[in-house]
Amino acid sequence: MDLRFSLLPSIDRLALIVGLLMGVAVLLLLRAGQVWQYRRGYGYSVYSAYTLRQRLLRWGMIAFVAVIGFAGVYVWRMIHPAANSIGVGASPNSASVPDDVRLFIPTLDVEAPMIEAPFVARQWDISRLKTEVAHLAGSAYPGESGNAVLAGHVTVPGAGWGPFQELETLRLGDRIFIERGGGEYVFIVSENKVVEPEAVDVAYPTPDTRLTLITCTGWDALFQTYSQRIVVVALLSQ
Repeated sequence: MDLRFSLLPSIDRLALIVGLLMGVAVLLLLRAGQVWQYRRGYGYSVYSAYTLRQRLLRWGMIAFVAVIGFAGVYVWRMIHPAANSIGVGASPNSASVPDDVRLFIPTLDVEAPMIEAPFVARQWDISRLKTEVAHLAGSAYPGESGNAVLAGHVTVPGAGWGPFQELETLRLGDRIFIERGGGEYVFIVSENKVVEPEAVDVAYPTPDTRLTLITCTGWDALFQTYSQRIVVVALLSQ
């Protein structure tokens, strides 16, 4: 599972777009040649065949220009993979989460320890994340003023379901608990939505005290990846 916030389409999609555009461009140019060469068999006059050929050539060249543009983006992303994602106010030197911090979601029967997801090469590193939930470094700490962003898996490779497998079923008013240092913070779900990977605003700092839980959804069997994100916002109970 990839919890990165992408600024551009995935590399797999870019490759598909480039391939499709190249195919369209080739077909248009071949068709332009056929229209002129076999105009009599098609029943075209010289003028009609010439006009149609010019139109096909024009669209074929437009498709080729688009191929060059998308191919350039593809190559750039291959060379600069770290630029595919961004963080919001993150710091690579954020402190680690203490061992005794845990997340509880009673309605989902979830109890999970919390680890730190450091900010490395312009993205959050969740490579250690398995059945835990990850606090995204640079976001507020759970219970403190601001937006505390936590990420979790839907499925864990080789280990079954992750803690956020049923995150989308949370309803407004459901409670989420954070245990920390012998104390407890209670958050009330105020929003549950599906967003695109480009929706980085869900991780922005906020003036209130909230939890933002993020996981993946929208499994794309063709590209073998998740195409969207589930975002649950819960505000600190007063």
